[in-house]
Amino acid sequence: MTRGKQSIGRSRKRIEVRYGPDEPRFIGYSGNVSRAGIMVRAIRVFAPGTLLQLELKLPGGTVRVRGEVVWARQGTVAWLATGRVGMGISFIDPPEDILSRCQPPSDPGALPARS
Repeated sequence: MTRGKQSIGRSRKRIEVRYGPDEPRFIGYSGNVSRAGIMVRAIRVFAPGTLLQLELKLPGGTVRVRGEVVWARQGTVAWLATGRVGMGISFIDPPEDILSRCQPPSDPGALPARS
């Protein structure tokens, strides 16, 4: 999720994200999601380069994906809402439809849910 990749479309839908290096046991919330990665607002952050197991809790079900921490900022709970605390995580082999699954069906350009 380097500056060059930020031109990729993003969804700003707030979703629960469970994450961790071995198992997804910590909880955070998305700041934004793209096909390339996710910004997770969380107090518990991991160092850049750490591989994480992620579970994105979506209305249609849970999406599991692996990711690598690209950047991390620590801070207090008071900073969570500002987006100044958390991690940028680059997805590793994400599902093709990950971005459309993060958008409500009424969003323009959203693909229909799989049956």
